[in-house]
Amino acid sequence: MTLQPFNTNYLEEHDGHKIWFAQYGNPSGIPIIVCHGGPGASSKPKHTSRYDLAKYQVIAFDQRGCGKSLPLGETKNNTLSDLVSDMERLRVFLKIDKWFVTGGSWGSTVALVYAESHADNVLGLLLSSIVLARRQDIDWSFTKPGGIDKIFSDLWQTRGEFLAKFGANCSNAASILLEKMHSNDAATVSEITAGIMNWEGNLLSSQSGLSFTDPSDVKAENIASVKIFLHYDSHDSFMVENQILQNIKTIKDIPTIIVHGRYDLLCTFDQAWELHKNIPDSELVTLPSSNHRLTADGEIARSMAFKYFLSKQNL
Repeated sequence: MTLQPFNTNYLEEHDGHKIWFAQYGNPSGIPIIVCHGGPGASSKPKHTSRYDLAKYQVIAFDQRGCGKSLPLGETKNNTLSDLVSDMERLRVFLKIDKWFVTGGSWGSTVALVYAESHADNVLGLLLSSIVLARRQDIDWSFTKPGGIDKIFSDLWQTRGEFLAKFGANCSNAASILLEKMHSNDAATVSEITAGIMNWEGNLLSSQSGLSFTDPSDVKAENIASVKIFLHYDSHDSFMVENQILQNIKTIKDIPTIIVHGRYDLLCTFDQAWELHKNIPDSELVTLPSSNHRLTADGEIARSMAFKYFLSKQNL
């Protein structure tokens, strides 16, 4: 089926935000809502291609400040609990009783926190590239030496030099850079945006060389994305430490499949493993050659795993 939506719309403005959403596939089909990554990314039509659009209605939405949601890049009234609240408002608006919830990377975080808050409304969880957002996970990828810097030593040094230019270091970067993003001139904003993109963007895969975005190539949507990312990073993703695993009992009876790349360097495999161990009946599919960005065969394996999982739910 076509990847064109059969409907797009905005939820009524709430807290100064208008949430954009799109519906794909079968209007009468079993509903699946997709949580996109980030924080600060946006939904994409390709996120719907993992599902049988003749059978399912797949709902995509852009989180606050992201994509087509308005205002773009807005950080006020933008917390993880707000995103969860928006999802629930969307479910009620669309008159959906229960739905499957899916998400990858930061989308897995949003999906899990939504499910832990509204377990009775979730038919099942389809998750990939798990992000638990614990302190140890942030330290590995962003904050402390002795983690991913052992693999990307050259990139870590480049990042350190970039942060020092703005009076920041790995421990306080998010809050300092976010303040400068809100208060400085366009050239500074573009340089900070490129610097943030050049760190995380190069950690998505180890199967290609390092590449760098020049500040002159930064676009408005990149600036908005980095603002949202720094906003969440500076507030510990608006989560208490180890929140997802602390609340895991609320979703222990929800059918769950977890797909994760063995060599995910940005969000290490232990996050998927711990989640799987704490949901005893969950299924864990390990992709033997994938990083955070799945390889081509990893993408196929995830789609097949999700399809098989859905086929067993007897709906």
